Amino acid sequence: MTADRLTGTRDAGPGTRDPGLDDLRERFVLHWGEMASTWGINRTMGQIHALLYISPEPLSADDIVERLKISRGNASMNLRALEDWGVIQRVHYTGERREYFRPLTEVWELFRTIVRERKRREFDPTMRSLRSFLSDAESLEGDEPGLEVYRERLAGLVSVLDVLERAAEQLLPRDPHDLPKLLEVSVEGLD
Repeated sequence: MTADRLTGTRDAGPGTRDPGLDDLRERFVLHWGEMASTWGINRTMGQIHALLYISPEPLSADDIVERLKISRGNASMNLRALEDWGVIQRVHYTGERREYFRPLTEVWELFRTIVRERKRREFDPTMRSLRSFLSDAESLEGDEPGLEVYRERLAGLVSVLDVLERAAEQLLPRDPHDLPKLLEVSVEGLD
């Protein structure tokens, strides 16, 4: 009897396990980890999220450590980060000392949560800085040739980013079921 590395399923012998599903799970977890690194998130965090997302039930940190072959500290750090992002939650079972984790599984809510968090962590601080830089430039006196160019270009950036911010607020309604109505499209699974 052998255990599958990512899924935790046990192979009791020939013909008792679906290697196709195990292969698909492993490929998804590995790919999600690779994609996470292109999105500026660490690979292991992406793999943990993927593993939780495709697991039929919540997993403990020990389950994750065993399936991904990562250290307990690495798992704990990334689980905390995923909780901070709001894409996983802790689950407690009566009589169990271990904590379990489950992901947001409703796709539109997951998408909205990730976009909201990226906005809060990346976009909002940039907008605060740009507005501050522009305000400081507008309070400067003088006719230095580069000052007017600086003001115009920063004002242009702030203006475009303000439009994008308002558009994002329109496209990310509180109820994800409102999105297709907003876009006047039909989305499978939300009808």
